[in-house]
Amino acid sequence: MENTLPTMDRHEFFRLIGASAGALLLMPWSAGCAKADDENPTTDPDQSLDFVINLAEKGNENLNEKGGYVIVNNVIVAQTKAGDFVAASSRCTCVSPGGTLLVYKPAENQYYCPLHLSRYDTTGKVIVGPAKQALKQYLVADLANGTLRVHT
Repeated sequence: MENTLPTMDRHEFFRLIGASAGALLLMPWSAGCAKADDENPTTDPDQSLDFVINLAEKGNENLNEKGGYVIVNNVIVAQTKAGDFVAASSRCTCVSPGGTLLVYKPAENQYYCPLHLSRYDTTGKVIVGPAKQALKQYLVADLANGTLRVHT
């Protein structure tokens, strides 16, 4: 009696395993700057925003140094090399307003998307794409008592 079941040779087996492993390794990057689930909902651009940051609180101490930044309420707040405080929406706009969290690069004085490498100046203007839409900017008032007010 002849065996009619399909068989797989060793080379075909390793090709299949390699392709599967490659697909699994690339899955985290395939999401791009797509909207991610977050405990804090994305800030609506038309919604007013007003909150205070206490610089003495744990988690905000980075703002006491030039080049430091924090992300609070979906807003990235940074102290520039010149000592000014700036604030913008904290998510990259390369796909949607709910994209990847940005970081602040003090040496370049820019916001930076670590996923697709978009760069924005401190006014929110796109310097390098793929992002095409500017970041929403917020006003920052130094209340001179160790607190900052971030508002629209």
